Amino acid sequence: MRLKIGFILRSLLVVGSFLGLVVLWSSLSPRLDGLSPMNGMREGRDANAPILNRGSNGLAPGGDRFKPVVPWPHVEGVEVDLESIRRKNKAKNDQEHQAGGVNQQNALQRQYLTFKPQTLTYHDPVLRPGIIGNFEPKEPEPHGVLGGPGEEAKPYVLGPDYKESIHASIKEFGFNMVASDLISLDRSINDLRQEECKYWHYDENLLTSSVVIVFHNEGWSTLMRTVHSVIKRTPRKYLAEIVLIDDFSNKAHLKDRLDEYIKQWNGLVKVFRNERREGLIQARSIGAHKAKLGQVLIYLDAHCEVAVNWYAPLIAPISKDRTTCTVPLIDYIDGNDYSIEPQQGGDEDGFARGAWDWSLLWKRIPLSHKEKAKRKHKTEPYR
Repeated sequence: MRLKIGFILRSLLVVGSFLGLVVLWSSLSPRLDGLSPMNGMREGRDANAPILNRGSNGLAPGGDRFKPVVPWPHVEGVEVDLESIRRKNKAKNDQEHQAGGVNQQNALQRQYLTFKPQTLTYHDPVLRPGIIGNFEPKEPEPHGVLGGPGEEAKPYVLGPDYKESIHASIKEFGFNMVASDLISLDRSINDLRQEECKYWHYDENLLTSSVVIVFHNEGWSTLMRTVHSVIKRTPRKYLAEIVLIDDFSNKAHLKDRLDEYIKQWNGLVKVFRNERREGLIQARSIGAHKAKLGQVLIYLDAHCEVAVNWYAPLIAPISKDRTTCTVPLIDYIDGNDYSIEPQQGGDEDGFARGAWDWSLLWKRIPLSHKEKAKRKHKTEPYR
């Protein structure tokens, strides 16, 4: 009797294990009523192939439509009816043609940006070793607060008592705004240029510029330090205006307080506010339309500081050839202690070009030997 009971128990255990494995296998197998990603890919490829009648276990009525398990992301935007635009333009063109038409060459010419002929001849920059350049400051740069926090771009480190407030400011603005608010808006900075840079002489007839700065919920002191640095380190005769584009900020300090603060510059600084969030590139395009006075557009980040004698080297190539775009070497401001250091990467002199790698990460690649061989001086611009 004992033998029979033991045999039955072992048999039940084996059968139960087998049934459990069957249930597990069936649960892991793809079913017809729930398409796997691979099935979706196959259906996408075979869109023109005949669709089998799957009955009640197949797709929903109208089963030729793919129903993803996870909904596609919703994208905000307004669809444009291109066909109606084509019809409208065709009717307009037909009407002009019937009325005598327009010169086709002139019509095409209006689609492209044209430059007025330059009336002045700009001379190339000249390097005169031992003779300080004509755009170099005649005296050392004044301090914002003599011996104050962050002067000469020295690290400004706060004690542990500020830890919580620093963490909160970084979470809200991306920087240590506690330290920034204690540093003068007119602080002096260190000169990171190579010695040769100080001996370049530039044509006095440089083009004037409109500086465009886009911001969204930017911290007060980092934004205003950007503006102060531009005014402090740009020769006034070349700075036509500073155009601030508020890309739909909701911070109180960027409303009435900002409007009142910029009045001290008597119209040199202007602020325009977008009625909706446009994004950086579209907001910069809006800034191009709002900028009316300068001959050149300069785009700056809302949390930067221009360096000593930054203007002439950047604008001289454009003054010589107005189809040129210039990009500066950008030093690094530490968002925690506000020290300024040379940007890492590049060759032994820090010269680099920007490039994307296959992971779409921005890289600084060293200046090539072929490009260096074209240059007479180490500090002249490169392509």
